Amino acid sequence: MSTSPRFDEHLDRWGTHSAKWDLLAADLGPDAICLSVADMELRTAPCVSDAVIAAARHSNYGYTEIFDDFADAAVFWQRSRHGWGIYREDVLFYPRVVQCVAALVNVVLADRGTPPVVVTLDPAYGPLIDVARASGARIRRVPLVFDAEGRAGLDVDSLDGAMNGADLLLWCNPHNPTGRVWASDELAAVADIARARNVLILSDDIHADFTRPGRAAYTPLASIAPDLYEDGRLVHCASPGKTFTTAGLEATAILVRGETRRALEAAKRRMGLHNPTYFAVPAAIAAWTQGGPWVDELVAFIDANLTRAVARLREGLPGATVTDPDGTYLIWVSAPGLIVGDNHLADIRARSRVAVSPGIDFGPSWDRCFRINTALPTRELDAGLDRLITAITTR
Repeated sequence: MSTSPRFDEHLDRWGTHSAKWDLLAADLGPDAICLSVADMELRTAPCVSDAVIAAARHSNYGYTEIFDDFADAAVFWQRSRHGWGIYREDVLFYPRVVQCVAALVNVVLADRGTPPVVVTLDPAYGPLIDVARASGARIRRVPLVFDAEGRAGLDVDSLDGAMNGADLLLWCNPHNPTGRVWASDELAAVADIARARNVLILSDDIHADFTRPGRAAYTPLASIAPDLYEDGRLVHCASPGKTFTTAGLEATAILVRGETRRALEAAKRRMGLHNPTYFAVPAAIAAWTQGGPWVDELVAFIDANLTRAVARLREGLPGATVTDPDGTYLIWVSAPGLIVGDNHLADIRARSRVAVSPGIDFGPSWDRCFRINTALPTRELDAGLDRLITAITTR
């Protein structure tokens, strides 16, 4: 087996059909630095590369199917990494979380006869909201509350009001874009509201492996509310995509029981999603069964990058509120006094040649905010932050 690559090794992704680079950063030129889309500028774990290369050597890339080894790998990861005792029968394959949301809104909930009402926290990961809205759902946003340090909190009363008459809550733990790892009492409050309001929950936990040493511990909502999980009122989404930078291979374990599981399997077939891509399953199995030690090293590296980036941003942008996240590899920055016009962030991007994720992508109220991805070699992160801060503070 090959040795683990260094996390500070430059990885050139130009010309790889990359959405992050060849599409979204194409106008910034060859010296662009991407602190935007939430995939890593790091090579995946050697065990994953080895599995993909071994699969490629077959030289026949025909139709594939899901077998028990995929489910067993998902079970092993949840039990060994997160202490959550699921079973093989709980695991349902979907390529991506966004397709599971589409199945719920377009098929499972739509079959009830009225446009579903979907509740989300605000700010929120845009593509999940976009697919729900495009499917005819009515969206209710529940704004998070932020303290002076930028730490996001849950307004339980507002959530309770929004859940009245709703069909689906899109939950996210750790939260994207703020990096909050939700505490047990917050999770219990969400579960209580869902029970009282009879609302289905989809919990998007694909950043779960990124929690910071000595900080808040990640807890699956399903372990706080096992009754909701047992009854099929809670759908849990896990994926190696963020952790092992394999999002393009499209493998997600949807952990769900009861009638909701049967409905999601039927919806998947109805949507034509039953065959995984050729490399998806071997990569996921290798990641979840062999990748633990590599992830330990990765998490330590990401923690150091986050610490460094938060300090640099707070020093360089004293007028901004910079969130120090509990988890993910993302930093949420609110800068209403520094981003002063509708086109100012685009101008900053052009002058710095640094791509960030605009806050408006996470909701219309966040146009003076942006999100930074720190999962790249440290020297490239430093260079990107320096250029970005200079562009923001120079008019």
